Amino acid sequence: MAQYYEIRIKGHLDESWADWFDSMSLSHQDNGETLLSGALPDQAALHGVLNRLRDLGIELISVNMV
Repeated sequence: MAQYYEIRIKGHLDESWADWFDSMSLSHQDNGETLLSGALPDQAALHGVLNRLRDLGIELISVNMV
């Protein structure tokens, strides 16, 4: 069963990167962070998103299952 996640990263990630993060939506926050949110089918998909962020050198702030 898919779970809904919110992933906060440091800085405003350009909208052109949205396709890299599967079905997650990308929104800029007023505090300078980017929020990736959406449903992922399983833990492997979550790790895939987190690995992409790591590979791009993007600083992770938080990951929450909501």
